[in-house]
Amino acid sequence: MSAHPVKDRHVRDELLADGRMVLFHPTTRHVVTLNPVAALVWECCDGHHTEDAIVAEVSSVFTNTARVDVDVRAVLKDLREKGLLADAR
Repeated sequence: MSAHPVKDRHVRDELLADGRMVLFHPTTRHVVTLNPVAALVWECCDGHHTEDAIVAEVSSVFTNTARVDVDVRAVLKDLREKGLLADAR
């Protein structure tokens, strides 16, 4: 069964005009800039989408991205390691 990633409720995000997104966690003071693909991954982290559903969503929007599955899972892993994501229970 695939995890249901959810954003840490303390993280602040801001979408930039070019499609990138900036994340800031006030407790850990992590600042992360996401490219447009990773920004979509972040937006899908609502606790309702599984990792597989996020991969499917990103694949449907970014049709010319060759390694969507690997890239999405790498983004999720990185966000978890930085304390920006958890898994919904």
